Amino acid sequence: MEPKKEMYRITQRQGRCIQVMFAGTDKWVSSGCHIKEDAIKWAEARLRNNGDYLQKADHSDFKLIHRKGRNIQVQFKGSNSWFSTGYSDELNATLWARCQARERKSKDITLGEFSEGFYTRTDDRSYRARNERKNRRYNEYYYYTMDGRLRNYILPTFGNIYLRNITHIMIDEWFVSMKRAASGKKMASNSKNKVLICLSYIMKEAVNVGLIEANPCDKVDKISEESNPRQPFTEEEMAIMFPEFDNTAIWVWGGLMWASYFLIMKSTGFRPGEIAGLTRDNYYPELKGLYTSQSVNSFTKNVVKRIKTTDKGLKAKIGLLSDQCCRILDKYIATIPEDQEYLFMVNGGFVSVFTSNKHFNSFATKAGIELQGRTQYCLRHTFQTMLAGEIEDKMIEELMGHTKYRHDYDHRKGKKRLEQLQGIRDKLSNII
Repeated sequence: MEPKKEMYRITQRQGRCIQVMFAGTDKWVSSGCHIKEDAIKWAEARLRNNGDYLQKADHSDFKLIHRKGRNIQVQFKGSNSWFSTGYSDELNATLWARCQARERKSKDITLGEFSEGFYTRTDDRSYRARNERKNRRYNEYYYYTMDGRLRNYILPTFGNIYLRNITHIMIDEWFVSMKRAASGKKMASNSKNKVLICLSYIMKEAVNVGLIEANPCDKVDKISEESNPRQPFTEEEMAIMFPEFDNTAIWVWGGLMWASYFLIMKSTGFRPGEIAGLTRDNYYPELKGLYTSQSVNSFTKNVVKRIKTTDKGLKAKIGLLSDQCCRILDKYIATIPEDQEYLFMVNGGFVSVFTSNKHFNSFATKAGIELQGRTQYCLRHTFQTMLAGEIEDKMIEELMGHTKYRHDYDHRKGKKRLEQLQGIRDKLSNII
């Protein structure tokens, strides 16, 4: 803001500091400043009133106060706190406050600006690269899911707010009232907690680079989560989804391709990405089985040379197919182009987990199955549950592609376990 012309004039001679002539005088005095803006502040300081507040018209980002016996203090715009400038004279206090205000402005970055590409970037300074340096190797699904939480839940509320202005109170109010982005319906507690974690990682990085002093998410309590593990399908439900007559099974799944796809999942417990990555060479019709060492990442659409898209677990696995699965699979392979390497393609691309699960939900429901939250992945749980207690655990581990026996995939009921133990009844009777 320009000073009032009648109160003083300023001039600058070559090689000298800016000079000021105050109204009512005929003498030029040096301001000690080489920058016009600083000289104006100096002149305004000389014309201050006699009160404690030293606020001037050009102090747009802060105000000053001089209490008796203390250095001049400053309060910056957007803050309720007073800070000592370390100076008792107004000129130096003003210049100090101006520099601090500039530095604060340089840190005025919105959460949307700071978090751009936070979970999808792959450069050396990215969140992903830091995780890998710490040997924390998450798959693509993790990063793209976190990016989805950022875009769908966090940015709509906090995207345009400066990082330094986001408080734990604001976060808590948003957190407890969060609804599903697509439907606006009630959101599960564990889903809410994952969104809070997503925001917390971003705010933690803002602390690390010095944009904010503390992570406000640390003061927000998570909601107690209710466990909701995957459940298998019953024998009756499996009989409905996979009828013994081939033509009926093809009708249930809407065609040869999807009937082959889900029969493989039923027979082998393969993961969706492992089925999507199957080629002609992976199928051994004479042995009625599959052997694969690759999988398709549903987000990147890339083939990964191992059965899981992470670096964990086994690198390859086998699967034994039922007679019905082989018959329908042979019919299906006969219909695809001879130059098509991968068995399952949709519109020229790989089958994603989202596409196959959508098809599964739709056709299983039409067949009369009440899914109650169950998905295609529950066929994998069903597979291990049916094998548990019937063959050795080591063999189950190999068929499942696990490095150890996963009890969370074993959903046998008490009656089933008792029935399987009847064979050792006489031996136990002789021992006990």
